[in-house]
Amino acid sequence: MKRTGVLFVLSLVIGCNSWDRPGEREMGELVMDLVWGEPVRSALPDPLLVSDINLLIYNEEGFLEERRYFPARSFTATSGSARVRTTLLTEAAYDIFIAANLGHALPALSREEVETYRFHMAYPDEYSRGMPMCARLDGFISHGEPSVTIPLVRTMARIDLRLDRSKLRSDVSFQVTSVSIGNGPSSVCLFGDSRAESASQVFQGGFTLSGRQVQPLNIDETVGRSGAVSLYLLENLQGDLLDTEDEREKTFSEGRYPQVCSYLEIKGSYHSDVWHTRPGETVSYRFYLGDGPGNFDIYRNTACEVTVCLEGDGLSEDGWRVDKGELLPETRFDLHPAAYNECQPGDDYRIWCDVFPEDTPFEIDPVAWDDDEGVHNLYTYDIDPDGHGITLHTWKGGSALVYFKAGPPVNRDTLALLVIGP
Repeated sequence: MKRTGVLFVLSLVIGCNSWDRPGEREMGELVMDLVWGEPVRSALPDPLLVSDINLLIYNEEGFLEERRYFPARSFTATSGSARVRTTLLTEAAYDIFIAANLGHALPALSREEVETYRFHMAYPDEYSRGMPMCARLDGFISHGEPSVTIPLVRTMARIDLRLDRSKLRSDVSFQVTSVSIGNGPSSVCLFGDSRAESASQVFQGGFTLSGRQVQPLNIDETVGRSGAVSLYLLENLQGDLLDTEDEREKTFSEGRYPQVCSYLEIKGSYHSDVWHTRPGETVSYRFYLGDGPGNFDIYRNTACEVTVCLEGDGLSEDGWRVDKGELLPETRFDLHPAAYNECQPGDDYRIWCDVFPEDTPFEIDPVAWDDDEGVHNLYTYDIDPDGHGITLHTWKGGSALVYFKAGPPVNRDTLALLVIGP
């Protein structure tokens, strides 16, 4: 996993004190500089945007000494940076907690409470003010140095998704219509490891891309390998839960883990020589996220590359991972040579149907053969061994009518007319 970050620079500027006495601690100014992100379209989070800042500072006894909230309008912006200030004593130890993009001021929390504080999101793509970020610096003591740098950490992971269709059969087409995060946490512990504990702490329908947003997945960048799209979710450290080396076994049949472990869901239209989806219906592929077949950890501030490889017909699995509930068998019912046919007396003339699936119940009925003795003077017939065709042995002018019927799943029927000696 590749970790990325935004840097905050905390510059401690020592002020001049006219009442300086030996052994007395000085007051200093804490200056915070941050990189200012460019805005992006609202459907996707801007990984650099910072719209508000919370600052909590605790002294060495663990008491809250400073609590500040800086909305965007209070930033001093110069040269692409935002700057906020507070004051501290030099040669004193402090624990500093910073949170960005919460949309509100943090309450006056105790040192223990801030470490377990959870930030809650109202909906899975609540990113208009930027994704939630945090930083902490424990035991910070200023000795007069000009600055100290703290990485501001995103509490979210980014999933970069691609599709590899290079091993699909040539008759198979799969076009993505949407991708989404399932069981994405709805809250995050800002200053400690975080995970969802129950179904009430996840979004059942998480961050979603659809329509034009997923078109990179339907366009090859290299042969058989698509472009990428990015999805986002809060940290969810569920740990090692399965003893397996096979990704196909990375699933659960029961228990609480299916309710809290995060997964990726890909939906799309499917067509092959054997199966197809109706317009508006989809095949679903689902994959649990994590660092390996048995692991279910999604770390904050990481960018994870996921390539989904589809092989063969793309439907080799059943159940939760590959949901084929909306697939229909591909059907064919083609009459040959035609519905209207002509031949000369004495000809042997064959009429047949191409029907798929091959095990479809099929019926051929020479109309009136059993009821009209006169028809026997026109022809005799033989049914093909596969039951899908009939050969008429003609010897006298007239007409023959044959009925063809295919049962489920084809459910089609038709009549074929043969004019003898027109």
